[in-house]
Amino acid sequence: EWLWAALQTLVDVRGEATFLTAPLRLPDDESFPDRWTPDAAGVARLAKRLVGYANLGHLEVDVEVFSEPTQVREVGLDGRASSTSHAGAAAWFAGIRNGVCLFGAEADQLDDALGLVGAMAHEVAHAFRRSHRLEHRDRDIEEKLTDVTTIYLGFGVLTTAASARFITKHHDNLGSSYALKKQGYLAPYEMAFTLASQLSLRGYDSSTAKSITKHLSANQTATVRAALRETTPAQIANGI
Repeated sequence: EWLWAALQTLVDVRGEATFLTAPLRLPDDESFPDRWTPDAAGVARLAKRLVGYANLGHLEVDVEVFSEPTQVREVGLDGRASSTSHAGAAAWFAGIRNGVCLFGAEADQLDDALGLVGAMAHEVAHAFRRSHRLEHRDRDIEEKLTDVTTIYLGFGVLTTAASARFITKHHDNLGSSYALKKQGYLAPYEMAFTLASQLSLRGYDSSTAKSITKHLSANQTATVRAALRETTPAQIANGI
């Protein structure tokens, strides 16, 4: 109910058209045709494309890559600068100044392309919320609402896919190791459930849903399918 209420707020304020008809952006060459390079220019191209997908194309983009982003200068909603820690984050939104969206990225995480796409989708959703004055004063709540906003904007496959992944690392002749990498502020099942609500309301058939969920991990895919089975468009519409 909380997730549906968060979607309801977005639909009330920004309309249902984006939620129901905006293209779903997938981690493929069609959504991201630009050549990826793990540097500031590559992140800027990615950010600019996502900003355009969020209908913020009137804003320019500026990206700075940090090696040790412990304290970063940000521009708040009131236009004042502040310093905030982003240690461990792949990317972050640092405000809008004079028509320019300011983003930062962690240099050590630029090799994780899918993780960075998911992180930047979240940060562009922050820019969307800042631009339309949707931000919640409580930072923790705002982060969760921003995750929901990624789904509203059509970025849900990207952020759900990045929310929990098993990462394989190869160590020369020593074999491989596996680690679970989590990203975002909502739990992976919450992201998958909310994405399923969007797919259901769009009336996608099982074949279309399958083509979308193939970009998700097994757990997220199972959650989407269960949510599609156990909810109806009417039930979701009433909740929203």
